[in-house]
Amino acid sequence: MSKARTNAETLRTALVAGDVTNANFTGADLDIAKGGTGASSAGAARTALGVVIGTDVLAPNGSAANLTNLPAGGAEDFVASGTLPNGKPVILKANGQIEVVSGTGGSQSIPLGSESVYNSGASYSNSFAFDPSNAGRFVVVYMDAGNSSHGTAIAGLVSGSSISFGSEVVFNASGSDSPVVAFDPNTAGKFCVAYMDEGNSAAGTAIVGTMSGFSLSFGSEVVFQANSRSMQIAYDPNTANKLVIICRDWAGGAKGNAFVGTVSGTSISFGTKVVFSTQNINFLGLAFDPSTANKFVVTCVDNDNSQYGKALVGTVSGTSTSYGNSEYFNTGTTTFTQVAFDPSNANKCVIAYKDSDNANKGTVRVATVSGTGITFGAEVVFNAGDSTYLSVDFDPNRANKCVISYRDQGNSGYATVIEGTMSGTGISFGSEVVVNSGASDETNVLFDPNVSGKFLVTYMDAGNSNYGTAILGQFNTLQTNLTATNFLGTATAAYTNGQTASIMLKGGISDNQSSLTVGSTYYVQTNGTFATSAGTPSVLAGKAVSATSLLLNGLAPPATPDEIPSQSGNTGKFLTTDGSAPSWGTVAPAGLTLLSTVTASSSSTVDIETTFNNTYDEYVLIISNLTGSSLGRQFEMRQKLSGSYRTSGYAQHYVYATSHQNAQSVNSVYNANSIRVIGNVYNNATKPTHMWLNISSPSAANMAKLIRWSGMYFHENERLGHMNGAGANMTTFGAMTGLRFFFDSGSVATGIFRLYGVAK
Repeated sequence: MSKARTNAETLRTALVAGDVTNANFTGADLDIAKGGTGASSAGAARTALGVVIGTDVLAPNGSAANLTNLPAGGAEDFVASGTLPNGKPVILKANGQIEVVSGTGGSQSIPLGSESVYNSGASYSNSFAFDPSNAGRFVVVYMDAGNSSHGTAIAGLVSGSSISFGSEVVFNASGSDSPVVAFDPNTAGKFCVAYMDEGNSAAGTAIVGTMSGFSLSFGSEVVFQANSRSMQIAYDPNTANKLVIICRDWAGGAKGNAFVGTVSGTSISFGTKVVFSTQNINFLGLAFDPSTANKFVVTCVDNDNSQYGKALVGTVSGTSTSYGNSEYFNTGTTTFTQVAFDPSNANKCVIAYKDSDNANKGTVRVATVSGTGITFGAEVVFNAGDSTYLSVDFDPNRANKCVISYRDQGNSGYATVIEGTMSGTGISFGSEVVVNSGASDETNVLFDPNVSGKFLVTYMDAGNSNYGTAILGQFNTLQTNLTATNFLGTATAAYTNGQTASIMLKGGISDNQSSLTVGSTYYVQTNGTFATSAGTPSVLAGKAVSATSLLLNGLAPPATPDEIPSQSGNTGKFLTTDGSAPSWGTVAPAGLTLLSTVTASSSSTVDIETTFNNTYDEYVLIISNLTGSSLGRQFEMRQKLSGSYRTSGYAQHYVYATSHQNAQSVNSVYNANSIRVIGNVYNNATKPTHMWLNISSPSAANMAKLIRWSGMYFHENERLGHMNGAGANMTTFGAMTGLRFFFDSGSVATGIFRLYGVAK
């Protein structure tokens, strides 16, 4: 075999047998084109092949700092609807386009700011009105008990969340009872005050005022009727310088009279008196219909017909008025009637009143005016407690929205407001909100005509020496395109309308944020920002992984973070869920719940009025350490039924014994003026009386309110005795809202009265 053939065979054998090794391969680096790497080291090979770690491929530690021109992870393209700022949250629209989250208006804030005292003295019968021609400007009028009951006015200004006042100005230098004020919506700065002039034989009097900034000036007083009560005043919004005043003609049997006033400069003149009600009336309300020229509604209580609430439509013609038939809106005992028209709903108004035949509940009816007639929708209760000093107004900037203010007798007399939404002939309400956590008399409320949802409440603050006080509130007026389910992600850059926008979807990392707190959970806000507290609606954005990066929540809405909800303010509550979101729950009360405590000390009567309602079916009243000021007196009780303490029609039955040696005695009485709980009570503080009373179904309207009691006492002869019995009023079956205790002579020297509700 030739030498060449031998070498070829040796090479074939080596290749086939795999004997080519690092030891016997002596050639140059094999080119990439020949299937090699063109390199003799791993690093050089990766460079030659274009797979350098951290440059061409992702590094094992996850860093991609040197990678370029790669699409953002989790991002998709959409068409922008409007401008999209860089990094801002966006929502998906129904047409498949995306727009930035945005909202206008304000969220609810009640109270808004702090209380402002406008008179550091007892301020009775306060009334106020906004000037619709001057933003934020208003006038308050009142009887200043700290200044000889002079009729007084003061100018105020609402600015943001603050209230400021000018100086007090006396418009009547004598007793001025029940002043009311109204601004002319057609003449800037012009208003009129009507009042009872106690320095002029209680004459119904009017005076024209002018407001310029915080300065007030007045024209001359004009008497429109002698001996008047319960004035109400309203300007005709469709006729400049024209107003109506209604009142009770005290010298003429308290009939309802009306007067048309015409203002000229600082003077006012009146047309002929018109009697709109020949009955004895009370609790007047008055409002003009802004949708129909010269039309207004009067509300009142008909004292000659069981205190039914009635309304009628009036029409102004020149200097006189005419009326349609009156219609009853409540055929039961009615007080504190007020009326207000909805400027967004032609011929629609709301009548608010206290329904004394229905446990004094605050109630409204929507009324519709047609010509000179008026009809009513169904009654709707807005406060299940005792509502007094009602006031109602509609928001001129939001359709169908009204506010009612009142003293909530069922909640310690606190000044309270509630927002209503009218729909057709019906109305619904939100939640009651306290604006002053203290007893508050003569509450009044009006919306600021220049700011949507903002309102002002004035009241006599019984918790602060009856000072005249004002406070602001703001209902929720927020309008936003954000819902609980339409948040899509964030814009990866800034885009203009119609551009193709890259959006970082939920589940990805939005790395174009700023000033984030690492580890904090963020929520989408209705104004297009992120915050660590949830807004309304509550929309989870994600968790900050750096100061500039937000890991967007990838769970289906309404998703929640993996931690429990905030524990702030949730002491004593338990963690629960509705199947999709965790929340804190409140443990339902068990056994007895203490509702109120009254401590008697030389008290002629002791009234327990906080709180009997339908929250509980059963109540327990425990009386301890009871003594009277006189020896051997009778301890007695009366029931507050249908709004008043009854002084007749009681029946009672009780058994008692003055020692274990004495025979048991029975006392039964029918048609008495009170319930005798026990007789011959000892009056020494070292030997007091203790007892336990049971009250069932106090809110039931059609059943006798039976009270049952038992206890131990000391007889006037100092012997230990026991008693048990029952009693009730047998002639009045309305809701019971109070119990009054007293001795038949003298006073309740000592005693602690604790009222409990029994959990249902």
